[in-house]
Amino acid sequence: MGAVELDRMTWPEVQAEQARGRDTVVIAFGATEQHGPHMPLATDALLGDHLAHVVAEHLDAFVAPTVRIGCSEHHLEFPGTLSVSEETFHGVVADIVRSLARGGFGRLVLLPTHGGNFGPLAAALESLGPVPGIEIRSLTDLSALFTIAQLGEEEHGVPLGEGGVHAGEWETSMLMAIHPQLVHLERGEPGYTGDAQAAIGAIFGAGVHTVAENGVIGDPARASAEHGARYWDKVLEVALAEVG
Repeated sequence: MGAVELDRMTWPEVQAEQARGRDTVVIAFGATEQHGPHMPLATDALLGDHLAHVVAEHLDAFVAPTVRIGCSEHHLEFPGTLSVSEETFHGVVADIVRSLARGGFGRLVLLPTHGGNFGPLAAALESLGPVPGIEIRSLTDLSALFTIAQLGEEEHGVPLGEGGVHAGEWETSMLMAIHPQLVHLERGEPGYTGDAQAAIGAIFGAGVHTVAENGVIGDPARASAEHGARYWDKVLEVALAEVG
């Protein structure tokens, strides 16, 4: 059956698909925020579009529109970044879940593709609790990002500090694999390349700008579309293991 895009269908078409047994909806939670001098503000949303689609392909599911603004307060010192509060984010998650439950869907898969959404998504689901009639699966373990960086080190020789957690080698590679025209590697430059896990507290506390003036946690210099294709394989494997 494959994936179908929910918002490109009429309601009778959606209902017909449901009658044929398609009852799962996949939705990504991205962001509109700075990604260094070499990648667009839409990076996390674009990654979300792609991840939701490939997961939906495997689950024969509907793909809902990616939520394109997330919890990005730690990036607000960089012009163009948009953010919502955790309270607002919780409300958005709850309303989307209730909408789909009322629409007769049986399973919902939630996929954050912005690091700042993992914790708030887990908290939103805990606060929401069970919703009658719908099963909720989600990816809320932030360590999934470090799994990708570790793969870069093991298979491509990219040090963990260069892989980073934001606009570094692996994230740049992943966008290059799906939207190469949007990556300006000639503008890329290293940011903070120390221990990313050790810097997480400062990043989410005082803001990314206090750790890296250019907004990069990593170094995109070794990024490539070939690396990105391998990272996508890994991300899909991790996501399906959690929500499949």
